[in-house]
Amino acid sequence: MLDFKRLTLLRELQLRGSIAATARVLGISASAVSQQLAKLEAEAGLPLLEQVGRNTRLTPAGRQLVSRVDEAVTVLEGATAELEARRSRVQGVIRFAAFSTFARTFLPETLRRMSRVHPDVVIEFTQLEPHEALDAVASRRADVAMVDEFTHIPRRADAGFVRTAITRDRMEIHLPHPVASVAELAELPWAFEPRGTDAYAWSHRFCRDLGFEPKVLFDSPDPRLHYELVAAGVAAAFLPRMVFHGLDTATGSVVRWEPEEDRQREAMFRDIYAVGRRGSHLRPATKSFLQILREVAS
Repeated sequence: MLDFKRLTLLRELQLRGSIAATARVLGISASAVSQQLAKLEAEAGLPLLEQVGRNTRLTPAGRQLVSRVDEAVTVLEGATAELEARRSRVQGVIRFAAFSTFARTFLPETLRRMSRVHPDVVIEFTQLEPHEALDAVASRRADVAMVDEFTHIPRRADAGFVRTAITRDRMEIHLPHPVASVAELAELPWAFEPRGTDAYAWSHRFCRDLGFEPKVLFDSPDPRLHYELVAAGVAAAFLPRMVFHGLDTATGSVVRWEPEEDRQREAMFRDIYAVGRRGSHLRPATKSFLQILREVAS
């Protein structure tokens, strides 16, 4: 019988791509990871890993084994959900990961309502960017993750995930001062989210669609900082409407600008989803949490 903990370690390695990254995420030493995987290979009687440059990847046998691990865990999580549904009270722990603007806007009220309706449910929260939150759900370090999806920038689909639509957030262009033409937008310094993120890809694509190449001088994952830079008169930025929740907008100078074409205005939004694993999303606690989250965000 193969050791299940070692099997989940193999799965984590497939997600991370290296022994070092796997060890870092799990909080153990790289040598401990290597030792456990070597024991798993001995149990399997087949090579499960191969070196490719500095990275370690799974052999075909290793990938097949991980696919079976995923199936087994999904069945176990589904069975756990069925048992929890038989209890007289909704209870359990939900590990929730969300990005800052969503958490700041909706998490406090969601927690307040959950504690009133289901006092035996414990919510553990971690602030993570969408791609980090998806990784956390995939590696079972989180149960529910909040992600955003921008127009024309679809996120990859994962057959092991189930997503629930929560809300839609309007994207707005804010400037430090009025402009007379699109050409003047190209002269402004811009604050963008980091390269490689969907938010960066969407913002850059939108600027090009308007007809200019943005001069990005400020790189930060914090939309609140983007707003402060605009209010200080030193940058322009794409700001989600959600960022203004509870914000004192009386200070500073901020000008909202909209494109003339309907098709461009209609593309200025992002959809917000909750993502969970198949099986675990059937838990009564998770279903209740998502229902309340959707009500609060509506």
